[in-house]
Amino acid sequence: MTGSIKQDIAWEWLPNLLGRAIALLICVFAFPLHLLICAAIRLLDHGPALHRCFRIGISGSFFELRKYRSMQVNVHHELSSGLKMIVRRNDPRLTWLGPWLRCGIDELPQLWNIFKGEMAWIGPRPDPDWMLPHYGVTCRERIAALPGITGLAQILNSRSLSTSEGFALDLWYLSHRTLWLDLWILLATPLYIAGWHSLGNTRLQHLRTIPEFVQLCRKCDEELADSKEILLSCGVSALLLPANTVIC
Repeated sequence: MTGSIKQDIAWEWLPNLLGRAIALLICVFAFPLHLLICAAIRLLDHGPALHRCFRIGISGSFFELRKYRSMQVNVHHELSSGLKMIVRRNDPRLTWLGPWLRCGIDELPQLWNIFKGEMAWIGPRPDPDWMLPHYGVTCRERIAALPGITGLAQILNSRSLSTSEGFALDLWYLSHRTLWLDLWILLATPLYIAGWHSLGNTRLQHLRTIPEFVQLCRKCDEELADSKEILLSCGVSALLLPANTVIC
């Protein structure tokens, strides 16, 4: 799979350049809205407006990702044994604006990451930096391309899927992406943000019948299985995870 992914990336400089230009235009024209959201967060919660964290970029490089802060300051992180960060409906750690921001608005500052060339409009969502040591050979294929602000896995409701199946969706996209698939993802993203989380159910059920996709799920699951056991060991997890992380 690596060869086909790298070959596709070679001719993507023009779409990436166009995507960065569009991101910059939106940043400029939406700057008053940005100031308004930042002011609302600070006035209502008396904390920083932006949440900053390091994520895994292309080829395993790290970059600082920004999003509007939707969680209270200095709260603990909840991590499932399946390596997924947990934020529940009506989570008490959310700020007053948190549920509204987490509908997708909190991701808007990442347009600046797109302009800087650290992200793309479409691609795998960037994992936290502490996840990199847990990648096996197959999982590492995800970082052969720029991470995206949206992607196939997100539109197929990866929040409700296992980490391994979400990774498999990213890998499937990277090896089967077309202009039409990208257009479908872009058109489906606003619908997903608006709450239509089932719009990709038919596509997901079809993928689950394809042997290649099933094999990707199996490989990702095998590679992540050992990491789950490691993280459940308190002595080791303290060295890998952010402070105040609770494994559920």
